[in-house]
Amino acid sequence: MAAMLAASFAACNKEPGFTIEGEVKEGEGKMLYLSHIGIGEIKRIDSTRLGKSGRFSFTQPRPECYDFYALNLQDGGRRITIAIDSTETVDVQTVAGHFADSCHITGSPESQRIKELTLLENSLQQQVNLLVKNSTPAIGETREKIYNLIGEFKKNIFAQYIATAPQKAAAYYALFLRINGEPIFLPTSNRFDSRCFAAVANSLHLAHPHATRAIHLYNIATKGMAATRPAAPRDTIDIESDKVEKIGLYNIELPDIDGDTVSLRSLKGKVVLLDFTVYSIAGISSRNVGLREIYDKYRDRGFEVYQVSFDRNENFWSNSADNLPWICVRDEAGQASQNLLLYNISELPTYYLINRNNEIVYRDNQINDLEKTIRELLNE
Repeated sequence: MAAMLAASFAACNKEPGFTIEGEVKEGEGKMLYLSHIGIGEIKRIDSTRLGKSGRFSFTQPRPECYDFYALNLQDGGRRITIAIDSTETVDVQTVAGHFADSCHITGSPESQRIKELTLLENSLQQQVNLLVKNSTPAIGETREKIYNLIGEFKKNIFAQYIATAPQKAAAYYALFLRINGEPIFLPTSNRFDSRCFAAVANSLHLAHPHATRAIHLYNIATKGMAATRPAAPRDTIDIESDKVEKIGLYNIELPDIDGDTVSLRSLKGKVVLLDFTVYSIAGISSRNVGLREIYDKYRDRGFEVYQVSFDRNENFWSNSADNLPWICVRDEAGQASQNLLLYNISELPTYYLINRNNEIVYRDNQINDLEKTIRELLNE
């Protein structure tokens, strides 16, 4: 009885994990390795010798956010990359002689998308190799062709894998594709690349703000945005690199209806509802009426609204915002604004709640009772 209770207790307290299993045909006698693809390193964490059936199974603790693992055989060759989100079971079917190319993965759609990205990466490498092989003394012309080829590649990757689902593992993986051993996306030297990093970093940060991978990517994205931002005629405040992960939001600085630039970060110390909207959308007026009731009730306790409009018509916006009591700013870039990309906005209106420390704590779809949530943040 004691043994049974002990076994039952151990089972109940066993840490949940994920499983990668499957079959490697024609792999009898070969060693199969499982590795963790960390930040800047790949570490082998388990192995098994394949039997006649080629069946295998690895189980590991669930990761703190989506993470990446690799299968490879003892004789080297290309690895199979697998994205793990939580406690799923992923099945891998492949053949030893064509290990990565012939693999079929079920139970992990993101792993299949990563396989697609790998094939696209290999195709780009082949195209670059061909350009170099066929180059004549016109080296500069070849370099320009390669530059343009990589530029189009990045645009396609962004459209297909990043913009459509920046919160997914494949979007993260896409940021670290390589050509000739060097990164394709360069967030600290290319503004488009920094925006790609920012889109993924913001999504990961919102979902898992304390995860090591999220903090690392957030720091890269913030440094990239700072390094590639256009020069401004006025003084700006740089973000100290050792404080990046503590800020918790991307700053917005836009003009209000009086033409004065208002910084989102300047509201530190208040609980802020960051609202992205378009006044010309049906129903926005009644939405603002409801928001005003909450604002009037809690403004004296430190509640503020920073409402960003993406209306194209400036006169319409200023007339609509004129009687609103909170901070109303306008992004003249409209729905092509980088702020929509940075904050992963796919539809308007959308809002976030920011605590007194300038940290994003909730998105609208995470809130059941807005007034109650605001009150709780004010009481912290």
